Amino acid sequence: MNNEQKPYDFMKEVVRKQPVDKAELLKKAGILAGSAVAFGVIAAFAFAAVSPYAQSIFGTHESAKVDIPADDVPDEDEAVQAAEDAEAAQTQTVHETPAAALTLDQYRELYGSMMDVAETAKKSIVTVIGVTNNTDWFNQSYESQRQLSGLVVANNGQDLFIATEYRIVENVERIQVKFWNDTQVDARYLKHDPNTGLAVLKVPLSSLSAEDSANIPAATFGNSYSVAQGEPVMAVGSPAGYPDAVSYGAVTSMDNVIPTVDGEYKMLNTDIAGSSEGSGVLINLQGQVVGLISQSFAGSTGNTVAAVGISQIKPLLERLSNNEPLIYSGITGQDVTAEVSEKTGIPEGIWVDTVQADSPAMLAGIQSGDVIVKADDTDTNTMSKYQNYLESCSQDQVIRITALRKGTEGYVEIVFDVTLGAL
Repeated sequence: MNNEQKPYDFMKEVVRKQPVDKAELLKKAGILAGSAVAFGVIAAFAFAAVSPYAQSIFGTHESAKVDIPADDVPDEDEAVQAAEDAEAAQTQTVHETPAAALTLDQYRELYGSMMDVAETAKKSIVTVIGVTNNTDWFNQSYESQRQLSGLVVANNGQDLFIATEYRIVENVERIQVKFWNDTQVDARYLKHDPNTGLAVLKVPLSSLSAEDSANIPAATFGNSYSVAQGEPVMAVGSPAGYPDAVSYGAVTSMDNVIPTVDGEYKMLNTDIAGSSEGSGVLINLQGQVVGLISQSFAGSTGNTVAAVGISQIKPLLERLSNNEPLIYSGITGQDVTAEVSEKTGIPEGIWVDTVQADSPAMLAGIQSGDVIVKADDTDTNTMSKYQNYLESCSQDQVIRITALRKGTEGYVEIVFDVTLGAL
């Protein structure tokens, strides 16, 4: 047996990389890039289609800011002088130019012209309906409704903003808004001011047709600071408690002041017959809104219409529409004029009547009977000045309030650091 081992021959292989096929690689890269582009285009169209629905459901879009230009607050001395000049001018006109008797045709034409102005303004007036679900004695469900007038105050291209009274939307299950052309849609409560009782609602433009969106204008605002006693005005909306009404009259007084926390509001009182449930707006002969009718806020007995001057609440309407904090310190007070100071010996400034419990003012140490004269470096010796100053402040801002407090030896100056709160 031959045990001799035979040598083995191993096959030797050399592994070489396959040459890159550049044409094939470019082809695959092109397919990949094309697929990515197609996917991106499809995703973009899908996002564009779904986005409005997602925004309406989840509120994910960022709304454009509402801007309501404010009117310059006249100096108090200038305002008094302007009112006196206006009254003198009207008296002089009456004495120098006796009014000629109107013919029936002229009388009809006059009221026709005023009605035309009112009809244009009415397109910005809405009816706000608060719906509540109730159960009767037989356990049957039914809806109860109450309604007031509202006013379209702004359009930011995405939503309509409507001012009304909070009492109509408080504790309701559903809010609806009926426009001048009878279009009726759901609205959403946005924010309200506890001091005035005013609230702002929001209606998405997407809930309206393109024709309705184009034909429902925001109100045209006037300057209530320039309204003079005796000036003709029209009450539009529900001044007597029933809707779609127009009444004519004149401003009889502007001296009625309603005190609120950290401010006060001057009312435009008229000789127009009203109701305690009245609502709507006052417009001038140019069709501009000069006041919001607020009978409940004015404490009206319902005999005549009273309205808050629009110029004084424009900043408030803007804050409510933008859902911004309402800054407050928490005092109520009244002005101590030079005349009052001379009679009572109390220094000129703001006499603090009350301080709200747990308010920023109370926490800073301000007390009833203090007389506020300054906030930071600004003279705020009247409630209107103090109110205007707070409107320029922000939440958690610390302001230094200078006040006078009566001691055993007379009034002494005390400085308080007040960290402002928000509602």
